[in-house]
Formats: sequence, C-alpha cells, structure tokens
Amino acid sequence: MNEFLAKRVKSSTPERLALIGAVIQEARRMSTRTVMFHTAIADRLGLNPSDHKCADLICNETGPITAGRLAEITGLSTGAITGVVDRLEKAGFVERVPDRDDRRRVVIQGTKEGRAPDMRHLFMPMMEGTAKLCDSYTNEQLALIIGFMQRCGAITEAQIVNLRAALEQPRKYLAKPQ
Repeated sequence: MNEFLAKRVKSSTPERLALIGAVIQEARRMSTRTVMFHTAIADRLGLNPSDHKCADLICNETGPITAGRLAEITGLSTGAITGVVDRLEKAGFVERVPDRDDRRRVVIQGTKEGRAPDMRHLFMPMMEGTAKLCDSYTNEQLALIIGFMQRCGAITEAQIVNLRAALEQPRKYLAKPQ
C-alpha cells in the first residue's frame, strides 16, 4: 500500500503514508459496514437491498420520479425497475400515480399512509448515535468532516460513472490497469 500511495501523494513521509493508508482502509471498512447495515434494514423490511435503496431514494431523496429516471440513477435496467416498483407497491412503500404535468406519464411516489415511516424508524438509532458522536467535535472539525465526506462522495460518484461507462466497452475493462 505504501508503494502505491508514495506515487500518488505530494508529501510521502512514512507517517503521512501510514495515515493516508489508514483513512483508505477505514473508508473501505465503513463502506462494507454500510452495505451490511442496509442489507439488515432490507431484511427487517422484507425487501432485498436494491428494493430497499430504491424505496429510500423515492421516499427520502427524489420524491415522485419516473421509472426511467429511477433506472438512470440506480443503473438498473428499466425492466428491473419495473420489478422493483411492482414489489415496492405490493409491500406498501410506493404507488404509481399520474404525473401532474403530463397525465400520459406515470410517476412513482411514496405512499401517504404506507410503510416509509417504518423505514425511517429503523434509522433513528443510527442517527442518534451519529448526533452524539458529532456533538463531541467542534464546529470547525465538523465542517472539515463534512467537506471530506462530500469530496469522497464526489469521488465515488465519478467512479460510478466510470464503471458504468466501462460496461459499454469490451470486456477488457476487467483486466488490471498496467
């Protein structure tokens, strides 16, 4: 790892390389824990992880959305999204409704009396723990953490785009870079 990092960072003292390596390792661990957490949430709700994350997007981030746009955001095929929406609708998380602006189009939205509150309730202990942890940092430290997380998110989003673009290329993308 240090050889890899030494080629990619400005200041490559042993201490700095160790710290950067630790950040990368903890980010990987956090990513894995996050996937496992969302899998446990999905299990608790009787959903699969993809369905859970689509429900979360619709109920908490995007609001009413077309199936085509949901497919774009998630990288799932439109056929797969149809199955996801069917399962979420049957489970009471979402409903298909006519678009207010174009009645020929259908949008997917969280149900008004549906199961979305069940989902939010499962996140409360995580939110409470995070709030308590954040309370132990200064405002300046929190601003630094937020900035770091946002920049990591941008790196992740760029890599999602790169990986999806690679899917359109011949299978050589699976080979290790030289």
